[in-house]
Amino acid sequence: MAEVEQLKRRVGMDSSNFSMPPGSDGPAARAKRAKKTKNRSPRPRGGQPGHDGHALAWRSSPDQVTMVGPQSCCGCGQTLAGVEGEVVARVQVFDTPPVKLQVTEYRMVQVACPACRWTTRAATPPGLAGPCCYGPNVRAATALLACAGHMSITRAADLMGVLLDVPVSTGFTGGLVKRVADRLTGFESAVKNALRAAPVLHHDESPARVAADDGDRLLYVYTARADRLLWFGAADNRGHDALDGFGILPGYRGTLVRDDYVGYATYDQDLAAVQLCCAHLLRSLRGIGELDPDGSRVQRCWTEPVMSALTDAKAAVAQAHTEGATALDPQVLDALRARYDEAVAWGIATNTHRDWPSGRHPGYTLAKRLQTRAAQVWRFTVDFAVPFTNNPCEQPQRMVKLQMKIGGCWRSVRTAARYCLIRSYLGTARNHGIHPLDALRDALSEAPGCHPETPDQSQA
Repeated sequence: MAEVEQLKRRVGMDSSNFSMPPGSDGPAARAKRAKKTKNRSPRPRGGQPGHDGHALAWRSSPDQVTMVGPQSCCGCGQTLAGVEGEVVARVQVFDTPPVKLQVTEYRMVQVACPACRWTTRAATPPGLAGPCCYGPNVRAATALLACAGHMSITRAADLMGVLLDVPVSTGFTGGLVKRVADRLTGFESAVKNALRAAPVLHHDESPARVAADDGDRLLYVYTARADRLLWFGAADNRGHDALDGFGILPGYRGTLVRDDYVGYATYDQDLAAVQLCCAHLLRSLRGIGELDPDGSRVQRCWTEPVMSALTDAKAAVAQAHTEGATALDPQVLDALRARYDEAVAWGIATNTHRDWPSGRHPGYTLAKRLQTRAAQVWRFTVDFAVPFTNNPCEQPQRMVKLQMKIGGCWRSVRTAARYCLIRSYLGTARNHGIHPLDALRDALSEAPGCHPETPDQSQA
C-alpha cells in the first residue's frame, strides 16, 4: 500500500503541488486545475476605481494639421470649396510614417595645410567601416529583435526587411548577437559587484536544453536579482562549480531569498539571513495533503493549518506595511508562530512511523524541514524588506522559457551565455527606465572609451 501511495504521488506531481514549471504540466494536470473551485474576487474585472489609465494623451502642438472642410452644401448643393469656415471638432491620429531605408554617404575630405603643405585627411566617424555598412539604429533594432523578440535569428532578419525596409542577412543578425555580448564585459562585472553589495538578493535556477554533438543535454539558466538589477547566467551543471564560477554568492553577506535547493545551503553560514520561498513551501504542503487516502484527513490535518498560518502571516505583514508599521505586533506574531509550530509538530508525530518504500515518509521530511528551518521560513515577518516569495527572481525566467519554447534549444553553453548576458543588460536597463534601443545603441557604440555600465553607475 505504501508503494502504491508513492507511485500515485509521483504520477500526481505537477506545478500546483511540486516545484515544477507550469509548462511541464500534462493534460491531466491541466484538467485537474480546471476542476478546482477558484476563489474569485468580488471586484469586477478590468481597471479599478482610482487606477491611472494609459490612454493616448491629447497634444497641444501636433506635428501636422490637416483641415477638412465640406465639399458642398447639404441644403442646396452649392460647392463650398475655398470658402472659409469655423473649426468645430478635432481628432488627433497617432501613426508612424512609412519606414524607408535612408542612405547617408560620408565623404572624408583631405586638406593641404597652406603653411607646411602637409596633407591631412579627415578621420572616418566611429562605427563606420568598409564601403557600405549599417548604421546604429539598424544594428540596435536587429539586436533587439534577435535577443528580446522571442524569435529565431531567421525570423528576426525577415522582420527587419518587412517592417523596417532593411534586408539584413541571418549571418549579420547572428554575428550582431555575439558583438553585443562581447561589448558587455564591463557591464557584467559592474552588475555582479552591485548584486554582491545589495542588502537583499534573490537567486534561482531553471533547467534548459542545449544541442550538443552527442545529443541534447541539460542546461541550467541562473538568475540573480536585487531591486532593479537583473542578471542571467548559463552553465552545464547545477553544482557548486557553477555557483562559485559566477562569482555572486561567494562573498555575499546580505539576506538571500531562495528555494530550498541544497546547493545554496553552503553559503548560509556567511549570510546575514535566509528567506525560503514560501510559494515553494505552499506547493509542497499541498502535495503532501493530496497523499490522504479517499475520505481521510491524516495529512491535511497538519498541512492546512501550516498553510493557513503562513498565508495569514503574509496578510498581516501587508496590513502592517500599509499602516506604516516597521514590524508586526509581537502578540500577533507569537500567535501565528504558535499555530505554525503546533501544526508542524503534529506533522512530525503523524508521519514518524508511517511506512514509505524508500526512506522517510515525505510528510515527515517536509515537517522536519519546516521545524528545523523555521527562522528561514518566517524571516519576512521580522524584516519587511524581505518578500514572502522568490517571485521577483522567478518571473524574469518566464521570458527565457518562452525563448526556448519558440527557438528550441541553444547550440552550446556559450551561445546560451551570450543570450543571458544580453537579457541581463536589457532587463536592467528596462528596470531603470532606459529604452532598449538606446541601451543597445550604447552597447554597440565604438566611440573611444565608450562602454555600457550599470545604470546606477552611469547616473552616479
